[in-house]
Amino acid sequence: MNKVSDIVRAIVLSSEPELTVLSRKALNLSAYAKRIQGDVERKAMKPVQLGTIVVALSRLSAELTTEDPLLPKVEMDSISVKSNLVEVAFNKTAENKLHAQRLYTAVEFAQADFLTVTYGAGEISIFAPMSLSKPILKNFQPDKPKIHLENLAALTVQFGEQYIDTPNMYFALLRSLAVRKLNIVELISTYTELTFLVRHSDLDELFRLMNSMMKK
Repeated sequence: MNKVSDIVRAIVLSSEPELTVLSRKALNLSAYAKRIQGDVERKAMKPVQLGTIVVALSRLSAELTTEDPLLPKVEMDSISVKSNLVEVAFNKTAENKLHAQRLYTAVEFAQADFLTVTYGAGEISIFAPMSLSKPILKNFQPDKPKIHLENLAALTVQFGEQYIDTPNMYFALLRSLAVRKLNIVELISTYTELTFLVRHSDLDELFRLMNSMMKK
């Protein structure tokens, strides 16, 4: 049978807002205990006194730091921006994989200051300067693209190697965009870099947000 303290911990950890408020010592323990009492009793399969839940919440609160438990502090090393980009995506077929490989051997693509080809389970996406839109389409003929988006911008942030072992690192970055309702068209990641593909209209706000995370 599960201990009440374990049940309460699991409930709190499954709810981001309550976990954050509890870590800041601002959660009304009695009111929250009343809210979850029925859930605790169902999982414990027995009646549970309100005071027992409050004690479990109080002990959990004492364990948490005042920093947001789900949002690690992330400091960027550098930021770079590329504008006037295009995304062209095709179905991932044997023929299209050969077409994509040929992009790297063409002089105009080899000299491009931004070129990324990603292979998904069923798609191939090419990100390149808009000036290469026609050569990309020509290279994949007669196949037609699944999507062809122009007027995109790429903002790339670079960070230290230590973040590879930092839980919720990407979540911390994406959450800051989500609360501002900044739309992300695509994400491209490498070991110490994350690239946001956005519409040009969202670039300035995205840059301000990421710049605020730069090392001082």
